[in-house]
Amino acid sequence: MQLRLFDMVGCLANAVDLVSPEVAGHHRRVGILAQALAEEAGLPAHEQADLALAGLLHDVGAFTLKDRLAALAFESSDQTHPEIGARLLEGSPGLSRAAEIVRCHHLPWRLRGEGRCRGGVEAGNLLGLADRVDTLLPRAKGAPIDRQRLDRMIREGRGRLFNPAWVEAFEALAARPGHLEALAEAGAAGASPHIPEACNPGLRGEDVSRLSRLFSQIIDFRCRFTATHSRGVTATAMALASELGMDGHSRDVLEIAGELHDLGKLGVPAEIIMKPSALDPGEMRVMQSHAENGFNALASAPALADVALLVGQHHERLDGKGYPHGIPASSLGLGARVLTVADMFTAMAEDRPYRAGMELSRIVGILEDMAAHGSLDPDVVGVASARRGMLDETRRRAQKQALAEFECFAGGLALVQCVDTA
Repeated sequence: MQLRLFDMVGCLANAVDLVSPEVAGHHRRVGILAQALAEEAGLPAHEQADLALAGLLHDVGAFTLKDRLAALAFESSDQTHPEIGARLLEGSPGLSRAAEIVRCHHLPWRLRGEGRCRGGVEAGNLLGLADRVDTLLPRAKGAPIDRQRLDRMIREGRGRLFNPAWVEAFEALAARPGHLEALAEAGAAGASPHIPEACNPGLRGEDVSRLSRLFSQIIDFRCRFTATHSRGVTATAMALASELGMDGHSRDVLEIAGELHDLGKLGVPAEIIMKPSALDPGEMRVMQSHAENGFNALASAPALADVALLVGQHHERLDGKGYPHGIPASSLGLGARVLTVADMFTAMAEDRPYRAGMELSRIVGILEDMAAHGSLDPDVVGVASARRGMLDETRRRAQKQALAEFECFAGGLALVQCVDTA
């Protein structure tokens, strides 16, 4: 089955919106409304598609729950998370124009031409209108829309916050019976923007790899001390796969799963991921939800079914004592077993703010003990033990490159210092 750009971007939107009920479905609704506004305003199909992509991704630069909730304020003037989001997206396959739109989506119309916004000002303002409209829609299923308040606030923003032409397009859409009510329900229903196939390109293998790398950066770059984790896991997993003689398709699936294994952590508030002390039981349940959340986010794209399976199983154990489902060994394939060992090897070898990376002998000892007690695959652990030096060097090289990319990305941005609890 052909994987298309909007399929993969939709998976990311699914994961990002899991962080709180307050933002559930927000990215999908904004993407749908931005495309509909662009169509109503007479913009060509390719511009509608760019606006829909930007809507699905517009708040990926808001790294904490506090940031996400603050972005819901009707007159939010924050320019930090749009800039972070744009930096993450630019240069990725099919997303360069969307990046410029994201960069400008919080810029009031009266300030157009100021700051870093250039080519994406008008489209960014349309996206900003779609974003603000969604903040005024009810979150509770079946709740009535306060049309008087909605109309008043959009009207008062005309010419000040919003391009008058976009406000006219919104008023025309809003006048259609049931249109806004359908939009309010769209996020929960998993609806997507209506994009013609010509504007929704199929992805080649290299495109999927590059987008997976982008997703891993969005996952990891929320915090300096996790900024290279997914890259290290992927490199370690691929080295193990080569030693074990896994076939080409299985290795391709494993590579994407390595980059995306923590996708579900986008649904875990950064305040929990960053907590420097032990998690309480409730926080631990939220943290452990990331494997299931990652599976659910990816399962919406049938072409990623094999990847979703590995992502959902990377914390399972052969003795049935893992999470989220306690799956036994008979239901865990080689890819899941390799990804589990790669994740553990990388996590123990990495430097953390509260400790240096463990010595290889200690890492291998822990893995071997877990294999001996039936938790990890003994064949995979045997390879990790025998090739420990090569694995560690492979991990180090990959994470050194990832760190250089993070430092380039983070230049000029005030990013959060944190302690990872995973």
